[in-house]
Amino acid sequence: MTKLALLVRGTALLICLLIFQASSTSHGQASVSGVCIGSERDALLSFKASLLDPAGHLSSWQGEDCCQWKGVCCSNRTGHLIKLKIPSQFGNLTKLQYLDVSGNYYPDVALAWLPRLSLLRHLDMTYVDLGSARDWFQSVNMLPSLKVLGLSGCGLNSTMSASISLSNLTHLEVLDMSGNNFYTSLKHAWFWNLKSLKELYLSGSSWIGSIPSDLANMTALQVIDLTGNQLVGLIPEKLGNLCNLTRMRFSGNNIGSSIGEFMGRLPKCSWNTLQEFSVQYANMTGNLPGWIGNMTNLSVLQASKNMLTGTLPIGVGALSNLNHLDLSHNKLDSVLVEEHFAGLLNLEYLDLSYNPLRSAINQKWVPPFRLKVVKFQSCQLGPIFPEWLKWQSDIDVLVLSDSNLDDVIPDWFWVTFSRASILQASGNKLHGSLPANLRHMSAGYIHLGSNKFTGQVPQFPINIARLNLSSNFLSGSLPSGLNAPLLEELLLANNQLTGTIPSSICQLTSLLRLDLSGNHLEGDIMQCWKESDANSTNLFGWNMFSLALNNNNLTGQFPKFLARSSQLMFLDLSYNRLFGGLPEWLPEKIPQLRILRVRSNMFSGHIPKSLTSLHRLHYLDIAHNNISGSIPWSLSNLKAMKAVVSQDTNYNFYEDSIQIIMKDQKRDYTFAIYKLLVILDLSSNRLAGQIPEEITLLIGLTNLNLSNNQLTGAIPNQIGDLRQLDSLDLSFNGFSGAIPSSLSALSYLSHLNLSYNNLSGVIPSGQQLQALDNQRYIYIGNPGLCGDPVGRNCSTHDAEQSGLEDIDHMPSVYLAMSIGFVVGLWTVFCTMLMKRTWREAFFQFVDMMYDMVYVQVAVRWAHMMEKTQDGAP
Repeated sequence: MTKLALLVRGTALLICLLIFQASSTSHGQASVSGVCIGSERDALLSFKASLLDPAGHLSSWQGEDCCQWKGVCCSNRTGHLIKLKIPSQFGNLTKLQYLDVSGNYYPDVALAWLPRLSLLRHLDMTYVDLGSARDWFQSVNMLPSLKVLGLSGCGLNSTMSASISLSNLTHLEVLDMSGNNFYTSLKHAWFWNLKSLKELYLSGSSWIGSIPSDLANMTALQVIDLTGNQLVGLIPEKLGNLCNLTRMRFSGNNIGSSIGEFMGRLPKCSWNTLQEFSVQYANMTGNLPGWIGNMTNLSVLQASKNMLTGTLPIGVGALSNLNHLDLSHNKLDSVLVEEHFAGLLNLEYLDLSYNPLRSAINQKWVPPFRLKVVKFQSCQLGPIFPEWLKWQSDIDVLVLSDSNLDDVIPDWFWVTFSRASILQASGNKLHGSLPANLRHMSAGYIHLGSNKFTGQVPQFPINIARLNLSSNFLSGSLPSGLNAPLLEELLLANNQLTGTIPSSICQLTSLLRLDLSGNHLEGDIMQCWKESDANSTNLFGWNMFSLALNNNNLTGQFPKFLARSSQLMFLDLSYNRLFGGLPEWLPEKIPQLRILRVRSNMFSGHIPKSLTSLHRLHYLDIAHNNISGSIPWSLSNLKAMKAVVSQDTNYNFYEDSIQIIMKDQKRDYTFAIYKLLVILDLSSNRLAGQIPEEITLLIGLTNLNLSNNQLTGAIPNQIGDLRQLDSLDLSFNGFSGAIPSSLSALSYLSHLNLSYNNLSGVIPSGQQLQALDNQRYIYIGNPGLCGDPVGRNCSTHDAEQSGLEDIDHMPSVYLAMSIGFVVGLWTVFCTMLMKRTWREAFFQFVDMMYDMVYVQVAVRWAHMMEKTQDGAP
């Protein structure tokens, strides 16, 4: 083998190694000294053995410590190889034609050697950081034989493109500059004079403005990819000479025109050559042109996420080479018939979701294609289950959610789609029972929630990863053997399940999300815990981020297995019969917790002060328990409640709807809204003492509920600092004093309840307070309040209050009179007991008074009777 052959043989590996700087290792200080990693030393020696090196550039590459070799730099911290320096003599490989240095994101290398590789035809520098290499174009421009140039993800920007002179790359056929950061007009690009270009990839590079008319000069162009930029407007009109186009990608721009007008500018000579036309999410309107059936070679048609209207042209059914059709997320209003699909012999991917389409396809129709992916979500396929699907045994993904199906799933469904990986038919009215055993299914994701299925929960598919059967009418107990080692998501909420949670659930160690809420489960809550497992991983709950067991009849104490759930963000144990105290270890063991709901249980004890260390907690609901003690002032340390939650909150629990009690009502919130709520609900417990002033530091609160406790003292004057409050409930406590005037500053407030306290004084006025409904109910049970809402004039009320204060003294007066009377009476009695003569005189006086009264009464009675008789008829 010749020297040149050996050099060419090792070129690709040489370049990859010589400019390697691993992004996955430390970026700290590098040094030639360190502890060499054996596997990396062996890789270098193996590479050296594949090359001829007559000049001895790699002569130092010997011995055990590769970190001491020339050109090799290792990390002082890890010992890993982090840099290899390219020798300046590399430019001596003047016969080199193919050079691939892609994937080396942080090379510390100059490009002065590159122009000497004048015969180079293929240069791939993808993900090589050229952001600071200002000579990159000048170096590349000295390679006149170059046909393929890959500069994707190289950190190129607008300052470079604006200063580039006329290109010498007259033989260049493929140019990939996608994934850069130009932020400049596409008109200023340097490559429009490259008439030899056949493929131009410019996706995701922040190009702005319109598509220049220079495009018409690129007559050899076959592929143009402008996906994911900031381009506006139509393609140029005069493209008649672009007859070789095979792929056109304009998705993710702001075209802002009719799709018919846009496609009308395609050169007619390309109708028979075009294989891909993609305009997804491009702000396009109007109807698909009827002549689309003339694009006979079209294999990919993507126009989803636009505002297309009208009917689906019958001509689509003539595209015999069409493999991929995606028109989802539009407003196409059409009746689907067999002719729409009659000629689609090669169709494998079909997505018509989220269009008001209706099916009139004959149940006995046999389609000419074998689909692998079919999506009809939110189309009107039903009510009968589409029978033609039974011929599609190659389907891997089937989505029929919200498609108006009101039928029993046919038996052939479970056989035809036994090899599918995704089966989704939620949000319909499918009924009947599910097969008792689904272990033969290959599916990794089955979503049949929000239907009307009855019967028992089936045995799970062995390879299932996500199973959603929520919101049905499933009954009976859970399967005793939950054998699904790959299961990550189990959703069985809102059914009619009974019995206990089987102990086999503890074997589901891969679970990320578990929702058994809204059933009739009873017995002790899951006891997937042993003291010996306290520090173990890869056990039940160790990787869980969401757990919902609410609305059951579960008993027991706070689940101990959660002490290993360090990733848990959502926990709902509400509406059960759990008891004991809330653990102090929550912040230490579950530091990621954002939402904690334990309302309507029998928890007791005090509010753990450690809760204040849950810095991400923005929803705390411990209402309707037996919690006592005072409200810790340290709750003001809940950092997530001290800031306004933004719309870009970067966590999610999929698309659940969760019931929340706010404003004395139960409401269902989707999680997109739910995660924006900042709630502190301590209502209906036995909390006493005052509201700590520090609570007003929680300025992110949207709902504060302290009602039905034994709280006293004044409402904090700074309550108006909680500017995000939508609901405030302090009712049924013992608060006294005036209502703070700062309440009128709560411009978002829509629900207020201060009823049944001892508040007094003038009710504050304000535009928001006066707009609240049920004004009297807000303040009822506070007789000391005055103002328009309670119908008491404050000036009259003050006088009445003064009179009431006098009346308030009457009990003391009566008490003093009674005591005086009793004392005087006993003085007389005692005196009579001591002296006989006084006793005789007293009784003689009583007898005399009795005789006088008797005579007077007898005379008046006789006189009255005479008048009565005289007046009788």
